[in-house]
Amino acid sequence: MPAAEAALPRGADCGGGQYREARDLDQVHIVLGFPGVGYADPDFHAGMLLSTLLGGGMSSRLFQEIREKRGLVYSIYSFAAPCRDSGLFGIYAGTGESEAAELMPVTLAELAKVQQHVTDAELRRARAQVKSSLLMSLESTGSRCEQLARQWQMFGRVIPVAEIVEKIDAVTEADVTKVAAKIFSGAPTIATLGPIDQVPQINTIIDRLAA
Repeated sequence: MPAAEAALPRGADCGGGQYREARDLDQVHIVLGFPGVGYADPDFHAGMLLSTLLGGGMSSRLFQEIREKRGLVYSIYSFAAPCRDSGLFGIYAGTGESEAAELMPVTLAELAKVQQHVTDAELRRARAQVKSSLLMSLESTGSRCEQLARQWQMFGRVIPVAEIVEKIDAVTEADVTKVAAKIFSGAPTIATLGPIDQVPQINTIIDRLAA
């Protein structure tokens, strides 16, 4: 069968679940994941901005609410790991054993809030952060080669930087809340390592997300 007529492989499916490993450590390490958006998804750029404003640095919602205001974590951030037709949206937190029980409800509350409202200031800050990261990456030869190879693999062409910037600038507040609702309605997966007794089980997390 010619390449142009070959059927695309089926997209990845994620059914959620949990992995818990009790270990004698100073911190509890938690990763909460959801099915994310892929490079070919129309919501890709909105998803990148969501990750940035939710957990991309010291001005992000998770950092400000959970670390600065409540002091529940040593570290917290969100990340996106896209493939072509699917992806992963994740949140990492490193916390103490006594803070682990409070951490998850507060985190899930922030996920609910971002599905309802994003401010213009947050979106402008996230746009600036994503664009500056993109432009700074062009200073590295290795990074540029990686980007070019990825674009050829995913889209069959090199995408001009101006086109990427235009798409980032076109993302609206409604786009971000929409992609947040899409991502956080997916089946969650949680992995925990350390003194994990106070970390909620996956069924509790699912119930809170659905509330």
